[in-house]
Parts: sequence; structure tokens; C-alpha cells
Amino acid sequence: MDASTDLVFPDGNEERLVAMARELGTRTLVLCYDASSPGIKERPREVAKLSGPGVRTVFAALARTQDEVQRALKVTQEIVALASPAIYEDKRVRYVIGFEGGARDDFIHHRNAGLTQVSVANAVRTGKTLLVDAGQLLSGEMPAHVVLGRMMQNNMLFRKYRPSVLAVSGAREALGMRATKDLRVLLLL
Repeated sequence: MDASTDLVFPDGNEERLVAMARELGTRTLVLCYDASSPGIKERPREVAKLSGPGVRTVFAALARTQDEVQRALKVTQEIVALASPAIYEDKRVRYVIGFEGGARDDFIHHRNAGLTQVSVANAVRTGKTLLVDAGQLLSGEMPAHVVLGRMMQNNMLFRKYRPSVLAVSGAREALGMRATKDLRVLLLL
């Protein structure tokens, strides 16, 4: 994935997402489907047909557990996994998302940002790309100020350890997508 790439989670609205990506100037749109969803084996062919002038579409599978990673490998090599300690060490996973969404509360002198020095070092060692999900900030379950604070905390680790990082919209609807230049701002906090 390069800087003009976005990742979305379609729900039968693939054509609208591709049209919006074209309008926003996104060159590569990664359509990420749940690895445990029915019909996952037919999705790569459907996604490939959506590529057109200006936008290349790529199929990816979202895995939550090691078992889902194994199932997803039968369909694609592009695996996006939700953050967990085992995922950072798994060399089969290429992308990690959702590390800001930890359920634990923040403390006065400690922010539960989801990333630690160890997890970032493991991500660098195994060649993973960390995906900062703007969707959590815009329409997530947690308050925006908590997510923004966690993103700021994680950006300090990004500056120190220099992992491969990409900001993505994580949208489920076309109107939730953002331009690449707007997403890059999240990495400057």
C-alpha cells in the first residue's frame, strides 16, 4: 500500500465506494471483507472486476483470530488483522488495524493507546504496516477526544521506532471516506 491508498469495509455498496475513491483521487482502494463471512472465496474475482480508470481495487480479508488468519490465507495474501499481541508476532499478517480501540480506561499518568514499545518493535521486525483508522475517530464507539488522544500517543511511538504506517478512512459508507491529504494529517498530531 502506498500513500494514495485507502481501506474500506464494504457492505454491498462497492460501486459507490469505488466512485467516491475516484472523486477523492485515491489510486488504490482496498476492499476489506470479514474472513469468516460466507462467500469469501468469490469476493476476490468480484473486487478485481471493480478496477477501472483511476482506481485499482484490491481484495483483503479481515481476521480477528489466528484461526481466521489461516482461513483467510486460502483466499488472499492481503490480510488485515485486528490488533492483539499474537498478531504482531505473526509473519503471515501484513497489516494491523484497530489498536486505538482498547477497552481499558486511560489513567492520569498512563494512556491506554493500544500500542507499546514491544508491539511496535515486533511490527517493525515482522514488516507489518500499521493502519491508523480514521473511522474510529469519526464514527467509532469511543468518544472522539479519547481516540484522538490515543492517536497522539501512538504517533510518538511512530516517530521513535519508524514503523510503516498508513492512515485509512475505514469507512463503511461512501460519505465516510476521506481524501488522502486529510488522512495524512492524523499522522502529524
